[in-house]
Amino acid sequence: AGWPLASRCLWPREASMVNAEETRPATIRILVVDDDACGRHAMVERLQRCGYEVEDAEDGLQAFQRLQQDRFDLVITDIQMPRMDGVALLREICRHDYAPVIVLTTLVDGYLQEVLYRAGASGVLVKGDSATELVRWVHTLCPTPETSEPRHG
Repeated sequence: AGWPLASRCLWPREASMVNAEETRPATIRILVVDDDACGRHAMVERLQRCGYEVEDAEDGLQAFQRLQQDRFDLVITDIQMPRMDGVALLREICRHDYAPVIVLTTLVDGYLQEVLYRAGASGVLVKGDSATELVRWVHTLCPTPETSEPRHG
C-alpha cells in the first residue's frame, strides 16, 4: 500500500497502467540525492535497471554543484541531509529551473506536503513505499515516446 497522492501531484491516471519494469532509453538522466549510501545506491541500481542514466550525490550541496555543471531531466532527493537539506535544494533547483523534483521523506503531514509543493516539488513520496511507485513517478515525469499519449490538434 502506497501513500495516497494529493490532487496537486503530477500523476495522470493513465500512468498507473505503465509497466514499471519497462526499459527506457538511457538518454534520460536522473540525479539521486540522499546521504544514506545504502538507500541511494539501491535507488540508483533500480533506475538503471529500468534503462535510465543515473548519477548520485550524497547531499544537497554536492547535488547543486552537479546541477550547475551538468544537465539532468529529473532530481530525486531526500529532505534531511547535511550541508544543504532537500528543501533548500528544491528551492534552488526551481529558482534556476534545472529539472522536476521528486522529494522522498520519512515524514508526511499536511503542512510538510504543502511546503514542498509550494517550494516546487513535482511529487512527494514516503521513503519505504514500493520501488515500483517511484519508477511510475519517474516514467510520468520523464515521458518517452513509448509512454507519451499521442497529441491531437
